[in-house]
Amino acid sequence: MTAGARILVAEADERLQSRVKRALERDGYLVAQAFSRDDLYRVLAVAHPDVIVLDVSLPDADGRDVLSALKRDPTTTEIPIVVWSAGQPDSERRIALELGAEDYVEQGPPSELVQKIARVLLRLSQRFPLP
Repeated sequence: MTAGARILVAEADERLQSRVKRALERDGYLVAQAFSRDDLYRVLAVAHPDVIVLDVSLPDADGRDVLSALKRDPTTTEIPIVVWSAGQPDSERRIALELGAEDYVEQGPPSELVQKIARVLLRLSQRFPLP
């Protein structure tokens, strides 16, 4: 994804969300935020993201269920989704990819997380070029 791409970050932790948002915006991305499943669907309707970064643990839903629903919905099925989690990386990665995520990022310190997301976005830009 190139600078100017719209990224929707769904993460309940406001401090982490804020740090990730600032870092991505410094790199030229347009970032919308969601703090829950309900937020995600509300923001999704107006933000029209090019990619979604989705935490597995949302306060009102399991991120895997949200991922599955987004991939079944014809209006969102083509949006690349990157799942992140601080949980068990091997099983979480396998489940996320089986449910249709384009990639999985193991959550760590915010600076590392942003670097990992940036690498994933670069890889995605080669598979999902912007118009």
